[in-house]
Amino acid sequence: MSRSDEERRRLDALYGPALPAGGNGIQPHEMSVSPRSRQKLDQRSTVGLADYLAQLLDLRLSNLFPEIFHLLWIVDEDGDLWFSVEEVIDGSGATIGILPKAVQARPLNLQKLGHPTLIGDQRKLGRIGGELVFDPNDPEGSGRSFCLTNASGRYGLRPGQRMEHLQAVAGKFAENGLHFWLDFQTPRH
Repeated sequence: MSRSDEERRRLDALYGPALPAGGNGIQPHEMSVSPRSRQKLDQRSTVGLADYLAQLLDLRLSNLFPEIFHLLWIVDEDGDLWFSVEEVIDGSGATIGILPKAVQARPLNLQKLGHPTLIGDQRKLGRIGGELVFDPNDPEGSGRSFCLTNASGRYGLRPGQRMEHLQAVAGKFAENGLHFWLDFQTPRH
């Protein structure tokens, strides 16, 4: 067994195998457009993400922004974690920005840049994906205001995804000083 095989097995155990998108697959626009807000989780981006999340809490507004908008995240084949806001584009491919999560609130002529757009490789293999959402109602009472979920119909809710995979992702954030409560959603069969 080569070192790369060992590394692949380690990543498979931590985050699940790197597979193509499940669910409704990859939309044509998701092959050629990446979100402008796409970033790899590393020491530098973690500082910015931590500041952004803290700012949302410190504004003391109705928290409407963090309740409506959310961050997408995914672990790619190499075990790197990527995140962005869920951006939308128009028919020409021009980035419009971000719109509310509710499909009913999004005009029909706009297209979401979903989880596949976070993966740079054209094969779009991902291990696990989900969302980071504002939800101060942690059932375990941790006092944390943001929740990490595996709510990606194409990468997070595939058969074989386990709570341990989401916990490993939470550990990757925690290594960088970010702590969230977890909401593991049962994979589809």
